[in-house]
Formats: sequence, C-alpha cells, structure tokens
Amino acid sequence: MKAVVFLSGLSMGDALSGVGRLWQDMFERLGYVFVEVKLSEPNGLAVLHETANQHEIEAAISFVGMAAELGGMTKEGNQVNFWEHSRIPFLSLYGDSPAYFFDRHVLPGKMFAALYGFPEHYVLRKRLPRVPGMMATIPPLVVDPVPKDEIDFRAKEAGKVFFLKNGNDPDQLLRSWSSSLTEPLFEMLAELAYEVVGNLGSPKINDLDTLVDTYFREKGFDVDNLLNVRLFFIAQLDDYCRRLKSTLIAEAMMDLPVEVHGYNWDHLKFESRRAKLVPVGDFATSRQLIKGALGIIDMSPNTGLVPHERPRRAFGAFTLCLTNKQEYFTNNFADHQSFTFDFTKEAIQEKVADVLGNPKRYVELGIDVAEQFRRDEDPDAAARLLLNVANLVRLQNANRFPNLQNYFVWPPKTIV
Repeated sequence: MKAVVFLSGLSMGDALSGVGRLWQDMFERLGYVFVEVKLSEPNGLAVLHETANQHEIEAAISFVGMAAELGGMTKEGNQVNFWEHSRIPFLSLYGDSPAYFFDRHVLPGKMFAALYGFPEHYVLRKRLPRVPGMMATIPPLVVDPVPKDEIDFRAKEAGKVFFLKNGNDPDQLLRSWSSSLTEPLFEMLAELAYEVVGNLGSPKINDLDTLVDTYFREKGFDVDNLLNVRLFFIAQLDDYCRRLKSTLIAEAMMDLPVEVHGYNWDHLKFESRRAKLVPVGDFATSRQLIKGALGIIDMSPNTGLVPHERPRRAFGAFTLCLTNKQEYFTNNFADHQSFTFDFTKEAIQEKVADVLGNPKRYVELGIDVAEQFRRDEDPDAAARLLLNVANLVRLQNANRFPNLQNYFVWPPKTIV
C-alpha cells in the first residue's frame, strides 16, 4: 500500500501534532497507510527510512516547512535534499501569516508545495518573492468530527464556557518596541498601532500589508520593494492586534463564571474574580473540554474568509462557538448574529452572559450551526486536495510518459 507520512515535532500544547494526527482517518479511508514520523524522538528518522523501504510514499506532510531541508547522501557520497532525491512530494501546511517565519515559507526545491489554511495568508504570500511552484488553500472542513449520538446534550446544558487561548500582553509589546527601536521607527509603529486599536472588528485588519502600504504612501514613501520593512511591520502589528483581541475578551469575562485555559496570562489578575484561569493548554485535553462544553469562545487570527480551527473543532462536537463577526459567517449563516460579537467589552459580556443564562437555547443553537456547517460536506475533501497537489507536483517533475503522442515534446527543455 502507498503511504502518507506526517512529520511532527514539538509545539506549544502539542497543537500542531494534534491537528495533524486528525488527518489519519481521512487518508486511511482513501486507502493509504498513515505514518507519523516524530522528529523530536531519537528513532524518528529511522521510522521514516523504514516507511520508505516498506511503502511507496505518496506524499510527506509537515507544518511550517518542518524538515523540508532534510538531507541525505547518495551512494557516491554526494549531499542531497532527501525529498528531491527520493522524488517525494513535500507538502508544507501553514496556519499563520508568512510575515512571522518567512524563511519557512520559502521552500527549497521543485518537489515542494505550500498550502495555506487562510486565503488572506495565501494572498500575502503571493505578493512576496520566491513563491514556491505549487500553492493552494485548504478547504475549511470540520476538525475532529464526533458522531452526534456520542454527545450528551443534556449534560452540555450544565457544562462550562471555555476560552481556550494562550494570552499575551499588548502593553509589553509596546514597551519592547520603545526599548528596541529608534524614536522615528517607534512613532511609526505606534501610529499604526493606534489605527489598529480603532479597527479591531474591521476587515482592514485582515490585510495588514495594505494597511502598512497605505500608511507609508500617505507619508510619501514607497516601500513595495523594502520587503524586510513590510514583513517587520506586518508581523508586529499582527501580534499586537491578536494580543489586544485576546486580552479584551478575557477582561470582558472576568466577572462571569467562565474558564480561560492557556499560557501567558500573567498580565491579567484573575484573583478574586469569577473567571478562572487554568494556566495550561493541551490539545488532547481540549478535545474533551470542547465535547462537554456548553460553549467555547474564539477569535479569528486577523482573518475572516474561512473559520478558524477552534470553531471547526466546536462544529465537530456540535458545540456552540461564540466568535467575532467575520465575513464567512455573515455570508453563510442567516443566524450569525446569534453567535458572533463585536470587539467591545460590552458586546462580549452581553453575549456570554446570555449563553450562561439560557443554556438550553444555546446548546440547540450550537447543534443547528454545526449541522449547517457540516451539511453536504465531503469529510475527506482536505485529504483529496493534498493528494491532488502531490500528483501535480509529481507531474511537474516527471520525465516523459511512455504512451503519450510522439509529436508532443514533453517535458520542455527550456523551462527551468
């Protein structure tokens, strides 16, 4: 049987590896062996080589280009890229803006493809240099689906509301700018940050590259070719915006009986408040929390065209997810106002308090929204997409096929 290899490593709360493992059922339903290669373990590469010896590897999948530069050696003693030399399509998955770790978005050869979870990140990557040969966006499918008959909905009515999110201090980031940058650069960032504060719920925040470009053009500067400058401002503003949003949500719920699960919440004081902080974040634990929750709260990562992973996990467990207003839900759900909120403290407080005061109604809403999202869904669409990408990568790098027309000269010799 052919195999699909998932390359995993260490990540906070095991989030990336946990999501990757959820792909196993999809590929196995399509007839592939799914093998996880744990690069953080001593025998990781041995598992990879054993898999390559026992199976034809259809594709290797990794997050953020992890192991894309994996080396190998030919019988002649020459150093090579393992994936290029083995002719294995390497598919790198991305859930964050390419402004953060741009080097990991620059893939090393022709056997590689980049797949983005958010269309906004795909569009930004297309604007930047050294675009890999193959790119795609991953369809927004349910994550970790649970059969409906396995859910105790009566118990959910007595369940808790969770904010499963790592925090971070926006004021600390401002201080780091002040201590690290020259005064003119700090003033530029501070002016842009002020604009971000006034547009937290606006689609403008979902295209920070244009926000930065407009700011500098209005000052008479053309920074289109100053790629380092663009990436710096985009990443700093993206981080600042996320910190503002997560802190606003947590502060809004301080006097409500909810639980916040995650790291880096030291800038808020939960003592003597009704909200409870659980200062850990673990993917496996969160699966059970979501399944039994009355509801969860989420915020989009400065995106709006497809749902974030946490709402899609909630839909998988027929659980209510409260999230910020965004284009996807506005366009696809007539009742979107019932589960979305504006980025104001009052709006968030009112929405969460209403859920806590009317649990039966919101459990039913969670079921309805999940069923709307899951209606007519192909549960294996994402795996099919990845396999199709792998086939296109192979075609791009293939030699001549034996039974094609003799008057069709392919592959062309002049295209590098």
